[in-house]
Amino acid sequence: MCRFSVSAYLIAVLLSFSKSNGNPVFDGSIITADGNPLDKLEMPAACKDQTFCFEKGDNYPEQKVEKFLQTFPLQKHLGSRIGFSFRDGDKENGNADCPANTTYVDQPIYYVFDESGIVRPVIQSPEKFEQLYSTRWCLNEGYITQNTRHFFPESKRLKKFQIECVTTLMDLDFIVLVEEFEELTYKVVKAMGGIPVCCKCQYHTKKMLQ
Repeated sequence: MCRFSVSAYLIAVLLSFSKSNGNPVFDGSIITADGNPLDKLEMPAACKDQTFCFEKGDNYPEQKVEKFLQTFPLQKHLGSRIGFSFRDGDKENGNADCPANTTYVDQPIYYVFDESGIVRPVIQSPEKFEQLYSTRWCLNEGYITQNTRHFFPESKRLKKFQIECVTTLMDLDFIVLVEEFEELTYKVVKAMGGIPVCCKCQYHTKKMLQ
């Protein structure tokens, strides 16, 4: 009887812990510890469901960024940071068969969703330290099913081949602001899933797809 009572008590405790995701429970309510505010940022509404954001949201910790850069001048230690930039003269938005969207060219990214699932503030300061990135992705991701300038789905050529528009992703580094033991510092992270930088055409023989 005693063993049964102890087992039942342990099961109840484990269920309570599971429902609260590890947070202490008081009177049926979940109490969340204060923790690190920089670990609780959210993406701006314009970047919802994205893993990076060029928009500087209202919750961007600008004052903390400036304070950190005053004590640790990254520009002096690391120099200019250009994460990815299109080649000089590369103004083409993809190509005629796989058009691409170039929304941002050499612009600062303010937030990234890192590989551990946390929204991180990217250290950006126009006068002290900037990290600039360019992005490009396919407007029509997937297999071509409609006529393009060079290919027609009903043509004999496409009876042997299928053409796919594929966005290329790169694992770029971002220097982000973190707070450890109430001290501001930085770490290098990557955005979950990578950053889109190119739209390319891929050709597949239909035998390979079967």
